[in-house]
Amino acid sequence: MSLNRLFRLISIGLLMLFLAFAVALVWTEWSTYRNGANSVPALRNLRLALLAMEKVSAERGPANAFLGASPQQSEALLKQLAGARQQTDVALASLHAALEADARLRQSWALDKVRTVEQGLGPARANLDRVARLSADNRSDVLVLAAVAGMVDLMPLMIRVVSELTLEVDRADPRLRDGLSAVRATASLREYAGQVGSRFVAPLIAQRQLTQDEVIEIGRLYGRIELLRGVVAAQMAGYASQPQFAEALDRVDKEYFDSGFQFLDFLLQIGLHSSSYGVSTADLYKFYVPQMQSITDLRDLLLAELMRQAEQNNARARNLLVLVVGLTLTACLFFQLLMVLIRRRVVQPLVRATDLVAGLVEGKLEQEIPEARHRDEIAAMMRALRVLKQRMRERNSLASEREALITQLQTSSNTDFLTGVLNRRAFFTQAGQQMGLSQRYGRGMAVVLFDIDHFKRINDTYGHQAGDVILRGVAQLVAGLLRKVDVLARYGGEEFIILLPEADLEQAGSVAEKLRAALEHADFEIEDGRRIKVSASFGVAALGDGEGLDELIRRADLALYRAKRIGRNRVEQATADDLMS
Repeated sequence: MSLNRLFRLISIGLLMLFLAFAVALVWTEWSTYRNGANSVPALRNLRLALLAMEKVSAERGPANAFLGASPQQSEALLKQLAGARQQTDVALASLHAALEADARLRQSWALDKVRTVEQGLGPARANLDRVARLSADNRSDVLVLAAVAGMVDLMPLMIRVVSELTLEVDRADPRLRDGLSAVRATASLREYAGQVGSRFVAPLIAQRQLTQDEVIEIGRLYGRIELLRGVVAAQMAGYASQPQFAEALDRVDKEYFDSGFQFLDFLLQIGLHSSSYGVSTADLYKFYVPQMQSITDLRDLLLAELMRQAEQNNARARNLLVLVVGLTLTACLFFQLLMVLIRRRVVQPLVRATDLVAGLVEGKLEQEIPEARHRDEIAAMMRALRVLKQRMRERNSLASEREALITQLQTSSNTDFLTGVLNRRAFFTQAGQQMGLSQRYGRGMAVVLFDIDHFKRINDTYGHQAGDVILRGVAQLVAGLLRKVDVLARYGGEEFIILLPEADLEQAGSVAEKLRAALEHADFEIEDGRRIKVSASFGVAALGDGEGLDELIRRADLALYRAKRIGRNRVEQATADDLMS
């Protein structure tokens, strides 16, 4: 076969390969554009879900006030409650209709849960109205708590709806993920703010002190609200350059946390010691509920920004698709011209230069090597280049295997086999390097030692496999909450150590407290689907002048021992006395 004919066949093959690549590229961009186009309606559905969730939650305000209203207040509050219920029904109906209209969500769990909420509202409202109409003598605490809980129990379903619709937006456009997290955090903050207010309804109606269970539940909700406050503040860092977001966040701090939240804290302090609240449920509704509007306004502002980003991303994807199609067509034409040029300027001269090219077999590889089926002018050159190519492949393969083996050995020698974090030896290696940097540049450094409480009891009760699951789960949870520069290692048994570069004692204590709270609220699934909770004790120490790594760890260990000795599940910081011991 002549080289001209062979080149023609190769040109056709290369053209087909190029077209396949071009089609794949265009299809990829088309898929990106199509998914991006879905993000706008998905965001609209999410907005409807958040509005419905807000209205279901907001309905509890006049409902709770109506439960404890005096005869003079009942008529006005009943009108407000009727209006709130109408808004809830309209919001749920709009969400229901939107999900029904979306072919992808018509058979989804989200729609099923919306139906469940719609069906559950009737009995919950009827029970609340029945309890509200009872005389004060017949309106027991149990009945009031059940009436309040009937509305609160619907919220997990709405939260699940919001979560599923959030995933729809995330799948359509992952670039919106950070903004979605901020929206969900503000929505959760609004819901928990409403729930903690509802916890005061029964005590206000009965004019009694708070029970121990109510104090515990209020404390739990306080913790979640404070945690979400920090989450929202962290998520809003990306919007710091936009004044409207800073103003909206400042409004939340002033109107809710400095006013509404403090009002609840005032009621809590009274309820701990007496029953002289001086306010009714109507007063609670009138003063506290409006303070939560700033949270809803922040959520709506974030949603509007997400919608703007989604539309912008969609327009960018559309423009990129048009550009890729245009470049692909241009490249196809250029490819044809290039093949003609190569045939005239390369292939024909190559026939005359076969003997020279064959001499490159010992050192150079310049082009793809086709299989030589016939004894033509370049057969000898192809054979020589194939030999060289094979040798290079063998050498590269050996080098790759050697590098992979070295990497594997280094990883296994530095990693704890059970938890996947650094082992003790690797920790001291990295800690020594950080210690040198800290001493050279005068930077702070701290160490956190923590120990899983009653770990032997877990092993004895559930078995060592469950203990291994707990160790892995704790390591993964803690690693996910640390900075990239922080160093986490398994120190031994159920004990872990964390090195915090550029951190003082107060900052390290805050990190330890955050980890302690996260472990306390987490649960871990062991065999047979059982879930167990654990806690941990923490010892914190910061690097002092002229102090070495061993002394720093020793003081953290003393603080850890003190935390375990005085009660466990706590954080203790190294003190001045530890320097003398």
